[in-house]
Amino acid sequence: MKLKNARVRWFLSVNHDYIPEDVRVSGKTTFRSITVDGEEFEFSEGFTDLHTTSYKHILNNGGFGLAEARNSINIVSNIRSLNPVGLSGDYHPFCSKVIG
Repeated sequence: MKLKNARVRWFLSVNHDYIPEDVRVSGKTTFRSITVDGEEFEFSEGFTDLHTTSYKHILNNGGFGLAEARNSINIVSNIRSLNPVGLSGDYHPFCSKVIG
């Protein structure tokens, strides 16, 4: 996906078998990382109660309005409506674990 200032290769899975081997054997159950200009930032820790904390914030009149969330909602909607193309082009490297 190409955005104004970024090219995004996004991989989302709930299948534990698709996380990196070193993460899996260490006993961790999640893996989150982002690579910016060739430098990877791994940020898997600290998300245990993310949804609970977010929902509490929303119920206390916090959170984002529709105007702030519109771009994110549109991006997710576009991703959900795309047809898979398999392992062609500049795909996310984790895709080969699923299809390869």
